Amino acid sequence: MLRLETLTAFHGPIEILHGISLDLPARRCLALVGESGSGKTTLARCIAGLHRELAGSIRFQGEDLPAAVRQRPAAARRRIQYIFQNPYASLNPRRQIGNSIAVALSEFESLGRGELERRVHAALDQVALPASTAERYPHQLSGGQRQRAAIARALIAEPQLLICDEVTSSLDVSVQAVIVELLAELQRERGLAMLFVTHNLALVRSIAARVAVMQAGRIVELGAMEQVLDRPQAAETKRLLQDTPRFTVDMAT
Repeated sequence: MLRLETLTAFHGPIEILHGISLDLPARRCLALVGESGSGKTTLARCIAGLHRELAGSIRFQGEDLPAAVRQRPAAARRRIQYIFQNPYASLNPRRQIGNSIAVALSEFESLGRGELERRVHAALDQVALPASTAERYPHQLSGGQRQRAAIARALIAEPQLLICDEVTSSLDVSVQAVIVELLAELQRERGLAMLFVTHNLALVRSIAARVAVMQAGRIVELGAMEQVLDRPQAAETKRLLQDTPRFTVDMAT
């Protein structure tokens, strides 16, 4: 689904990602973990076309992607969707939730009002929000509800790759569990490839098949989830595990 080859990114003259090569198969979830400043969000933004100062290649479904999202074909923009860290900042506070979700689809399809409303309500239902949520504004929702709405906005475009950038970091622990469970279910049911960006290794067991650990703009460890978390090799992975509180999601509940 996605292949990065010697991807290097810059902020002006400063190199911040250093020759990263990485594969993400279809229908699999890769967790990208590391402390703040490790480069994981920059890497996610490069994949999404939101960071243009880069060298190397990004291939999606076998085709090279330009660095800038607006230079990419509409089909590629639609198939790669990004969920941001702060659900309140990522939703227009002056726009009803339904309109924010509808805009994400209207960029790719011309639909009548009735069909657009039906698709919006279906997207809300997929994230366990009632249809009435479409008429509410972001400030009228809880943090968890806002993040669900942001997920619905990404899903309505019917993506094949979903990039989740620290989507639980601003939420209470109990709400984090619900959001991670929701994403894991959606990933399985819809057959999505997913890049799950987090600094919290405790969340990874519930959602990821593989883990890439970043430090100072480089991947220092990459492997199957059980291998990386239970038999870590890199010193950075061991440190992150020591600093992470125990937290799991009971997928049966």
